[in-house]
Amino acid sequence: MNLMSQIAGAFMVGFIGGAVPGPILTSAMAESLRAGFSKSLRVILWAIISESTIALFILAVLSFFAVPPGVFYAISFVGAIILVWFAGRIWKIKTVGGGDQLFSFKKIFLLMAANGLFWLYWLTVCVPMAFLMRQSVAFGQLLFLGVFEIGWFISTTVCVFVFSRFRPILARKNLIVPMFKFLAILFVLFAIKISWESLVFFAK
Repeated sequence: MNLMSQIAGAFMVGFIGGAVPGPILTSAMAESLRAGFSKSLRVILWAIISESTIALFILAVLSFFAVPPGVFYAISFVGAIILVWFAGRIWKIKTVGGGDQLFSFKKIFLLMAANGLFWLYWLTVCVPMAFLMRQSVAFGQLLFLGVFEIGWFISTTVCVFVFSRFRPILARKNLIVPMFKFLAILFVLFAIKISWESLVFFAK
């Protein structure tokens, strides 16, 4: 897989991940409803700082070990299963919403650090992709993180902006259900993609 394909994959994983309803997206949406879209950008910024810090920690720890590519291709099978599981959860979503609680940086960081799904997502889906990118270019794992966060920031910001401006429209089931079903299908397609690449690797 060439570098441009890996970069596109990193962006797609970040972009889809940013649009998936969860604690961070819900918090940003709640803040946008409570204090306006501009205020919700603080929550998004804090989330990026928190996620990047934790991701750098994961990548730094794993960098001390000389892990062969086959290990990450094998882990990718687990990542594919998790992606399909995420798809199942997303497929069932009928509406979005959130509370009106204010979130400080500390709360956002703790929310991210205590999110078991976040750790699983990074360890099984993102880490293998990051270290495979490192084989294509120097410091590829950092490039992966940067591209991932750009994708995440774009999709999260767009979701929050649309939610803050057009919540009555999005609340209608005939619009919101197809949107999440589309995201679910993307997750399944990506799971198939990484599984196929792993099968090809082990078949060589």
